[in-house]
Amino acid sequence: MSKKPRLTLAKPTVVGNPAAAERLTDVDVAMPLPEDKQDSERATLLRASEGDERAVTWLYRTHAQAVRRHITRILGAGDPELDDVVQQVFLGALKNAKSFEGRSKLSTWLHGIASRRALDEARSRWRRNRWRQITDRVGLGRPEARPDVKHAAVDEAHRILAQLEPELRTVFVLKEVEGHTFAEISAMTRVKISTLHARLKSARKKIDVIIARDRVEGGRHA
Repeated sequence: MSKKPRLTLAKPTVVGNPAAAERLTDVDVAMPLPEDKQDSERATLLRASEGDERAVTWLYRTHAQAVRRHITRILGAGDPELDDVVQQVFLGALKNAKSFEGRSKLSTWLHGIASRRALDEARSRWRRNRWRQITDRVGLGRPEARPDVKHAAVDEAHRILAQLEPELRTVFVLKEVEGHTFAEISAMTRVKISTLHARLKSARKKIDVIIARDRVEGGRHA
């Protein structure tokens, strides 16, 4: 039974943090990639995935800076989740080491993982922010609102969306709430992109009309 690599840490901020990285492992870290051609990057990665601490340390020390720089270009400098995403990249690399066949450079393969992880984080954050914007348009989803008010905001947003025709509601939720691209939505719904654009435009207009009407009616009952 192979030993787990020490990169699996409890605190996600360790990877990508220079000070914490010094404590990543207490083994001798002065380990260059072996010159033996048979002991390739792929072999080193596989050893790391099996718990070889020297290989784990070589992997991190050799590629962490470039991976971090790549993620920064996607999420932005100073992003609070940067260290966590860097951690996820290396843990993902160790978990999926066998999928690296050595046809490309290890750095290229790692950048692919980094791109997907960073985009997943950015898309997830965008979806959360977008849903917050929708509830804010209703006038109830403000950050300082009490828990009961926040629940009311979500209920109100659902009530508004329920008033849209199914075709309009579907494209609005997929694009504006879940953050999918038009190409992705087209593949999921088998609807032409031009039609999706038209439906989204119509959905936005109807939502604005519903909100305006509700505010007018609310003013009458005030």
